[in-house]
Amino acid sequence: MELRFVDAENTDLLELAGRLDEYYFSIVGEVHRRYAKYNDPHLFGCRLVVYEDGCAAGCGCWKRTDAHTVELKRIYVRPEYRRRGIAGAVIRALEGNAAEQGYTRAVLETARTTGDSAALYRKLGYRTMPYYGSPAGAENCLCFEKALGTVDKKRAALRFVDVSNPDLAVLVAELDVYFHAGWGSVAEKYKAYHALDGMACAVVAYIEERPAGCGCWRAYDPVTAEIKRMYVRPEYRRSGTAGKIVAALERHAAASGCHRAVLETGADMPDAIAFYQKQGYRLVPNFGDFAGDEICVCMEKEISDGTMR
Repeated sequence: MELRFVDAENTDLLELAGRLDEYYFSIVGEVHRRYAKYNDPHLFGCRLVVYEDGCAAGCGCWKRTDAHTVELKRIYVRPEYRRRGIAGAVIRALEGNAAEQGYTRAVLETARTTGDSAALYRKLGYRTMPYYGSPAGAENCLCFEKALGTVDKKRAALRFVDVSNPDLAVLVAELDVYFHAGWGSVAEKYKAYHALDGMACAVVAYIEERPAGCGCWRAYDPVTAEIKRMYVRPEYRRSGTAGKIVAALERHAAASGCHRAVLETGADMPDAIAFYQKQGYRLVPNFGDFAGDEICVCMEKEISDGTMR
């Protein structure tokens, strides 16, 4: 699964949106035309397309409604790609993008006859609300809202998972979206170095049974573990989850015979650097594939049973 932010002219986005319109016409008829002016992709602050095996499988967007609120729009997954976690991945990525831009609330509307959609939104933490904005008074509409970045940050439960785990795949796809948005083609340069099939261990953190974050390690050499694919969803940050993931990976690596852990992060990511320093890592010259790359910094830590020597 690959998530890409796209512009308003993206042909895959337009095709998927057209299929969504066909679906709505089939269930509500001509009434759907009254909402066309609200669905112009040029009005959206964020547009996302999900690709599965090279095919445009789904999409989603958000539109600013006020200084604190975004409205999720155009959420759609092709029928043949449903029940793979794609819709949830799209919504999470849109929420994360909005939260990073300072928005604290998301709203959306769907047709009352789309029971599966309503169930999905409730599962993702949305609750029903009175009609708002364009669908105000429309009897066939069901509206939802959710606070962004204010979830109950209870203790995370960590699970070691196979690299094919679907929750891991969704989290990693969100991480790739974040890096692609910030670094564009530069992020693509290192994509091959992050392949999950090369990982020796993968961990997913769950909070209230929802995937909250992940991390992996791979063997850099016989005694060194490289920490990879560290990610915590925006709404679960500052909950101690990232530290728990790193500690679990270190313990697993130490039990596997590693004496040292190394990692790479962005040179312009001071919060990430400070976090790893708090975990006991220190800056070292860039190693391996990152040598000579000024946008990266590398760090290391000696480990023994998951602790500093």
